[in-house]
Amino acid sequence: MYKPDESFKQTIDQWIEANQEDFVKDLAKLVAIPSISVENDGPWPFGEECKNVLDKATEIARGYGFTVVNHEYHCGSCVVPGTGEHPKRIGMFAHLDVVPLGDGWQYPPLGCTLKDGYLIGRGVGDNKGPAICALYALRFLKEHKIELKNDVMIYFGLSEETGMKDIEYFCKTQQIPDLCLVTDTNFPICYGEKGLLRAELNFQTEGNLVDFHAGSVVNVIPSKAEVLLSGVSLEEVKSQLGEQAALTVEADGPNVRITAAGVSRHAAFPEGAVNAVQVLAAALSGTTLLHGSCADAVKGLAELTSDFYGEGADIAFEDEASGKLTAVGSVVRMEEGNLKVLFDVRYSVTADGEEVSRRFGACSEKKGFSFKVTELSRPAYQPIDRPYIPLLCDICDDVLGKHYEPYTMGGGTYSRKLPVAVGFGPGVPDAVNPFESGHGQGHQPDECVPLQMLLNGLKTYIIALIELDKMM
Repeated sequence: MYKPDESFKQTIDQWIEANQEDFVKDLAKLVAIPSISVENDGPWPFGEECKNVLDKATEIARGYGFTVVNHEYHCGSCVVPGTGEHPKRIGMFAHLDVVPLGDGWQYPPLGCTLKDGYLIGRGVGDNKGPAICALYALRFLKEHKIELKNDVMIYFGLSEETGMKDIEYFCKTQQIPDLCLVTDTNFPICYGEKGLLRAELNFQTEGNLVDFHAGSVVNVIPSKAEVLLSGVSLEEVKSQLGEQAALTVEADGPNVRITAAGVSRHAAFPEGAVNAVQVLAAALSGTTLLHGSCADAVKGLAELTSDFYGEGADIAFEDEASGKLTAVGSVVRMEEGNLKVLFDVRYSVTADGEEVSRRFGACSEKKGFSFKVTELSRPAYQPIDRPYIPLLCDICDDVLGKHYEPYTMGGGTYSRKLPVAVGFGPGVPDAVNPFESGHGQGHQPDECVPLQMLLNGLKTYIIALIELDKMM
């Protein structure tokens, strides 16, 4: 049972206030680096910018007296040894890679702007801000000479957004903590994550579809999609499509370019998003502008992306614990007449991933696509009655001054790659977004977080480490 120590909480508050400016400056150093994970780019596993961001995090940690072990630039870890005779290990897992910057920013994406109490920049929430929270929690313990009997480790990942090969490398080569707190969710506790299925669909086309381009990474719903058509006139295209606010039509040499606008969100949380792929494919399917088999390919694409919950792909699974399956066709490319589509599917925690894959493949093949699974990751789940879960929930309630229920989600974090792991903040589900729809959230332009939310997360982490150390 957690018993708040009001005097100690005041000590934490005073320290955080005294170090708030340094906190923001350190976060800004990480945000300034466009650490988009690129596999096999040069001599480093995930590219030069991911190398640079780990070097910067190492430099920051070293400045506070910590040592970061560099695991051949797959990831980094910082361990504070416990004083116990047989210490266990608590891990705090964060990642320093980010999704592509994207278009449409009102503020500098690499600037870490502080405005009206919000930090704005790529990675401030997902996930560089939480990484600094974890580091500062260790810094507080060190500066106040608070020794724990168990080890505490911070993990700095470099490919969370692009397949999590970093954590797979870590788990194969390093000691896995006994309890892992993944700092990439909302408080209080995310105790379950849907299974992850990623698939590549291909359709070898003939006809007048010169190009179809949308999306950049598979876990982001694209806000823009474009096609290039030959053999049709600008007037013919405008006549058949009519006036649609989401579509722009223009001449491109002898061809016609059609651009669709959508609303981007993380693929695991599609509510409120508009998939530009679906907008464009559906619009074209309602015309006679496409000639040859490319018309069948685009029609099939429109059907497969007709909703976010797998109905168009015959995989509309749902359960009480985690809700509806989500399915998003997020990346589209044309390569020598081949229409390639990448799908991101988050399936319910009680669903069978192999069955989801089989049904999705059968539906795709009926529409003329070849189907290949590129990733199949089991759901993550920890029973909610594990003793550390109510403890951490009580700490959250006390620090945040509000009760939040533990939950499951569709998002995929390092939890699914670790044996005993839960998501643990520092976000809150009712955080106010100061931007209009399509801006402000993680993976969107003008990604932002309330600074106070991060500082509350830092305070929660400090207390949680101390209380978990007592329990373990």
